[in-house]
Amino acid sequence: MIGQTKALILVLVMVFGLFWAGGIPSLRASELKVQQMLKKSTYVGMDVCATCHEKEVREYKFSTHARIKIKDDTTGAEDCEICHGPGSTHVDNGGGKGTIINPKRDPEICFTCHTDKRMQFRLPYHHPVLEGKMSCSDCHDPHGIDVMPWTATSENAVNEVCFKCHNDKRGPYIWEHDALKDGCTSCHQVHGSVNDKMLITSDYNLCLRCHATATYPLGHGTRWAEGTCWAAGCHQAVHGSNFNNHLRY
Repeated sequence: MIGQTKALILVLVMVFGLFWAGGIPSLRASELKVQQMLKKSTYVGMDVCATCHEKEVREYKFSTHARIKIKDDTTGAEDCEICHGPGSTHVDNGGGKGTIINPKRDPEICFTCHTDKRMQFRLPYHHPVLEGKMSCSDCHDPHGIDVMPWTATSENAVNEVCFKCHNDKRGPYIWEHDALKDGCTSCHQVHGSVNDKMLITSDYNLCLRCHATATYPLGHGTRWAEGTCWAAGCHQAVHGSNFNNHLRY
């Protein structure tokens, strides 16, 4: 029994060690091979990229990422090659897979700058990016010009990125939750959260962020201790309802 307990403790230590030291590696073997190969490559500049990738370069010039300039950089990495790595090998081979870094296959490239998002993906409830089931580009378009500032998500409709997977939340509803007009991020931490369903907070304080007004209906205060606003037969249709204007069901 003691031996089993020690073994269990050892396993837990190893698991938590991976979590805090960097998580389960998300690098694919093929991407590691590419990165090793590119150590001998040199930077060629965006104008060379444009000879084949004209559309991507044209859009990139208007994107958020195009604003990135690394002060006092001596490597020569600029524009496309900040994320994709030095392009000489890719050019010499006439393009093709396996000759350039593809951030879609390896989120660690994005985490080089977006370190806070790496931490969020390690929280208990998160989108499965580190597990390799999703990539950052499933939601973000790093080249996109039709994006909200500093997000790389589309301005066409604030929730369209989420509805690609969560289509059941789209509606239409006769009575839509007004929070949907401001976006899913009004209630959800979209990269990761300590709360189930990636909610910003797990109790009625989530609702009070919008609904704490002087005209708040009397009687609600006595129910708060009984559970969340969306539990116990109350406002269960939190995204919208076709049957009740108080989003009861």
